[in-house]
Amino acid sequence: MTQTNRPATGSARPASHRPLALVTLVLGLLVACLAFGARAARADEALDASVPVYRIYNRSTGEHLLTADENEKNYQSSHGWRYEGIAFRTPATGDEVYRLYNTATHDHLYTTDAHERDVLSTENGWRYEGVKFHVIKADPGNPTTAYPVYRLWNTLNKGVGTHLWTLDENEYQTLPQGGSGTPAGAWKQEGVAWYATGPFEAAPKPSTPYDTHGALSVRGTDIVDEYGRKFQLRGMSTHGLSFTEEGVPFKDYVNRDAFQTLRDDWGANCVRLAMYTESYMGYCNGGNKEELKGIVRRGVNAATDLGMYVIIDWHILENGNPTAREGDAREFFDQMSREFKDHGNVLYEICNEPNGGVDWYTIKGYAERIIPVIRANDPDAIVIVGTPEWSQRVDSAAADRIWGPSGENTLYALHFYANTHTQWLRDRMNAALDAGLPIFISEFGTCDASGNGGLNFGEAQQWLDLANRRNVSWMNWSLCLKNESASAIQPWCKKLSGWETWELTDSGNWVRGAMRAAAGL
Repeated sequence: MTQTNRPATGSARPASHRPLALVTLVLGLLVACLAFGARAARADEALDASVPVYRIYNRSTGEHLLTADENEKNYQSSHGWRYEGIAFRTPATGDEVYRLYNTATHDHLYTTDAHERDVLSTENGWRYEGVKFHVIKADPGNPTTAYPVYRLWNTLNKGVGTHLWTLDENEYQTLPQGGSGTPAGAWKQEGVAWYATGPFEAAPKPSTPYDTHGALSVRGTDIVDEYGRKFQLRGMSTHGLSFTEEGVPFKDYVNRDAFQTLRDDWGANCVRLAMYTESYMGYCNGGNKEELKGIVRRGVNAATDLGMYVIIDWHILENGNPTAREGDAREFFDQMSREFKDHGNVLYEICNEPNGGVDWYTIKGYAERIIPVIRANDPDAIVIVGTPEWSQRVDSAAADRIWGPSGENTLYALHFYANTHTQWLRDRMNAALDAGLPIFISEFGTCDASGNGGLNFGEAQQWLDLANRRNVSWMNWSLCLKNESASAIQPWCKKLSGWETWELTDSGNWVRGAMRAAAGL
C-alpha cells in the first residue's frame, strides 16, 4: 500500500492549515500592540494633560505655598503673597499629594505618604486639607517627562517654612552647606519627594511697586525694600473719608480705578487713607465706625490688588492731643493690624498732626502704648508717628526718639505747606536727619498751611528736591474736588478716576508732573 498521502511525522495539522495559524498569530500580535498602544496613549495623554502647580511666597514667614488651585493662587497673591510662577507641572491623574496645615505655626506640609499623613493628622495642630494635586511617585525613566522634585527639611525652623520642595538640584545640594540666611547643616536632604512632568516656569517680570520691592523696613534714616535697597514712597492722600463736597462723598475716591490712575498715569506707588477722628461725623464723633472701617478695607484691598503701598491714617486734628481718643485708637489699630497682618504693603500712621500745645513727651508716651498693639499682630509693620505743632517739630523727636522694639521700623512725620513752611523748616528736617531720625513727609501742600491761599511751586520744588536727595518719602494733600488750593481735582469735575490734565487744578497738575518725573515717566 502506498504512503504518499500520510502526514509528515510530527506535524500538528495538515500543511493546508498553516496559513490560518499565521493569520491568527499576526492578529493576536496586532491586538496586543493595539492594547499596548492604547495604554501608552492613555499614559501619554495623562502626561500631556499636565496641571500647573503654582508657587507663591510669603515674605513675612518665608514659606513657599504650592497649589494647583488658580483661585487660591490669585487670592493669596492679592493678600501679601508673591506669585513666583509655575513650580512644576503634574499629570492630571496619578499618585495623590496630600496637604496638611499646622494651625499653631501656620506651616504647610505636602506628602505622598498616606502613613505620614495619618500620623500627622493625629498630632496636635495638624489639619488634613485633602489631595491638592497628582504626581508620579516612581521614576518613569523618561527624562523628557520626569522631573525629580526634591524635599529638604530645615531643622532650625520651628514655625513656618520648615520644608522646601525644589526642582533645582543645585539648590538641593548647596542649601545644606549653608546660605540663604541659614548656617551649614540647618537644611537636611530628604531625597526625591516625587516626579513632575514639567519644569519650573518663572512668573512674568514684576510690574507693580510691591511685586518689585516687597515688604519695606526702616534702616537708619532710609526706607529700604525687601532686598535692602533704598526706596521712596510717593503718592496722594485722600481728604477726610467722612466728608462730602459738591455732592461727591470723598469716600468715593477710594476705588481701584482712581488708584490705578495714580499708579499708571501719575507714577504714584502709595496712597494714604485719611480717616478723621472728629470732623464731619468722624470716627470718634458720631461717624459710623463700621462703615468707615469698611472704606479703609476697600482702600487697602484696592491698593493691594494694584501692588501699591497704603497708609492707614488716624487723622487727629481738632482734638490735637492723641491721648484724647486713645481707647478708640487702640481698638481701631488692633483690629486693622490683625486683619492686615499678612499685608506687607500696609503702613500705619497713628496720629497725623498733634497740635494745641501738646508736647513730644505726651505724644511719645501715646506712641509707646499704641505701637505694641500693632506689633503684637504685625511685628514688622512700619509705623509713622506725628510730631508736635502739626508735625513740624521733628527736632523734638530727634532729641528724644523712641527706642527699643517700638522704635524699630518707626518713622516720624513732618508736614509742610510750601507757602508757609520754607527754608527754616527744611533746615530743621536736615538737622533731624543728620541726627539719625528717619522722617516721612506724610502730608504736604503746594499752598499755605490752611490748605488754601496762594500756590508756591518754587518752595514746593525746593522741598521735593531735598526729599528726593535724602530719600525722604512724600505724600500730597489731597485727592478730592474740594474748593481749596490744595485739592488736586477741579471743583466742577465729578469724575472719580481717569482725570485728564485739564480736569486737574494747578496744584494737581504740578504734583502729577513732579511725581511722574520722580518715577521716570
